[in-house]
Amino acid sequence: MRSFARIKVRGIPLWGWAAAAVLYVVAAASAAAFAWQRSIESIAEVGSHRLDLYAAALRSELGRYETVPGIVARQDSVRALLHAEPGAARAALLPEVNRYLEAVNGDTGGLAVDVIDRQGEVIAASNWNQALSFIGTNVSYRPYFLDALARGSGRFFGIGTNTGVPGLYFASAVLDAGKPAGAVAVKVSVDAFESAWRSPGEAAMVVDGNGVIVISTVPAWKFAALTPITPERQRQIEASKQYAGRAVALLPHQKLDRWSASARFARYPDWTRPGHDKRFLELSRPAPQAGDSLMVLLDVEPAMRQLRTAFAFVTALFMIAGLYALYATQRRRAIAEKLKGQDALREANDHLEATVAERTAELTAANAAMQREIAERARTEQELVHAGKLAVLGQMAAGLTHELNQPLGAIRTLSDNARSFLERNQQPLAIANLERISKLVDGMAVLTGELKTFARKSDVQPVAVSLDDAVAHALLIYEARLRDKDVQLDVRIPAGTTVWAEPSQLQQVLVNLLGNALDAVADEPQRSIAIEAHDADQPGRVLFSIADSGTGIAPEVLPHLFEPFVTTKPRGRGLGLGLAITSRLVLGFGARIFASNRPDGGAQFTIEFMSMTETGVVDG
Repeated sequence: MRSFARIKVRGIPLWGWAAAAVLYVVAAASAAAFAWQRSIESIAEVGSHRLDLYAAALRSELGRYETVPGIVARQDSVRALLHAEPGAARAALLPEVNRYLEAVNGDTGGLAVDVIDRQGEVIAASNWNQALSFIGTNVSYRPYFLDALARGSGRFFGIGTNTGVPGLYFASAVLDAGKPAGAVAVKVSVDAFESAWRSPGEAAMVVDGNGVIVISTVPAWKFAALTPITPERQRQIEASKQYAGRAVALLPHQKLDRWSASARFARYPDWTRPGHDKRFLELSRPAPQAGDSLMVLLDVEPAMRQLRTAFAFVTALFMIAGLYALYATQRRRAIAEKLKGQDALREANDHLEATVAERTAELTAANAAMQREIAERARTEQELVHAGKLAVLGQMAAGLTHELNQPLGAIRTLSDNARSFLERNQQPLAIANLERISKLVDGMAVLTGELKTFARKSDVQPVAVSLDDAVAHALLIYEARLRDKDVQLDVRIPAGTTVWAEPSQLQQVLVNLLGNALDAVADEPQRSIAIEAHDADQPGRVLFSIADSGTGIAPEVLPHLFEPFVTTKPRGRGLGLGLAITSRLVLGFGARIFASNRPDGGAQFTIEFMSMTETGVVDG
């Protein structure tokens, strides 16, 4: 028998073929594993971005509603309704509270706003005038009501027992002398999340503390459990009627290998092909709702395609290398054995070139597919960045609109006065008003310039500003209102008083405070406003105050006066943003603002302007 080392196949030793086979297996396995690793990492990164977006959307949307019950609970009419005895006293207050709740629900876009007495009975509701009103419903068994009475606030996801509509409930206690007299509850729909999150090839869901899917882009999975529910937990669910008596079935799925701390492979039903299941990459993280978790299932088929592509690529390379090895062997054999003829050699060469061209075409197609997939991934990332920019522009536009309202009102007043001056042939006064309009327009241009600082906050540059000139500008804007309302004005600002501030923002602050003072005295028999400035006890500081003869500020509102959406004005006459913006402007140029009630009646706002050294401003 011939030695093993001497056995040849097509002119190549058998050990050479064995070495090539081992090398091919190692290379193919390594390439496939590398392609799979990179693809799954990319899919996991996309899933992580998705979870970030979903968590931000939940946090932003739910944050809009979380403070609503607390705001409603502080309303005097709501507190009076809960304090009133059932009967005629409560019936007299009920229409006003019902209309208020209806308006709040309409403004916030929720499903319902309810006032609940201490026994758990709904005594006022935003849907008071609808066929399926919640008034008279007892919710004492609901966890959000029990948590509100026990801890001051509560949150709970459940299905409405009256409507069968699922939603998220926020509740806040209404306190009377430090003790809960009842609660205010707001119900929010979650349907918008399911529509916004729906994306081909993936499933997004929110799983509550019971392990039950409460929000899902796959409708058939809603209210299915991912983990078995214990008998004790089942009794608690039935007691709270969380799912309105619906049977909670276990969603058939299988947990597979774990990929990372927050991701693992799992098999779930394929919602595109009923009766089939599919392997997904499952990513999860805690949701903004306490006890809940966000989950996203991503199809791993793209990773399988990458794996097959890498395997085909390595196979093609080895086939080309093998073919070239065979070609070289055949060529050497052809040279050594010229007797086999030129025709056989030409035929073998043509066949080899055709095979190489075919394999090269396959490689080109595979490379083109990889380039298309890379471009698609880059386009997806650009869309995510664009969505983030749109959200920030929305917030900036809301703030800028409020900032422009005051100058626009002033422009209208000055233009009306200018027209009156022209009709009376008082041209110098008309020209002076037009010049003031021009300055206001310049100030509005400064405000709109903030849009250029899209991704960063503009730096405030305080300078020395004449306080009496700034006050005169604010008084000029309200000259007509002061005259029409016969307001007694007392201005005591020493000549030459200067403060460190940003000029346009200081004027905005003074206009806001003077406008609030005019609103406070508008309906009073004695209408007076005092404006005063004097040096503070500490050197370099100036105290400026605006006081009115109005009714003052309610004690429960005073600590929250500079918070957004807090207002003492009647409904429809203010959004509660003016003082919040004023406070932000004052803090921006290093000063401090305080509000208090005067001993002899009325409110007083005081601004303490800091010195140049304390604010860190260097003039130059």
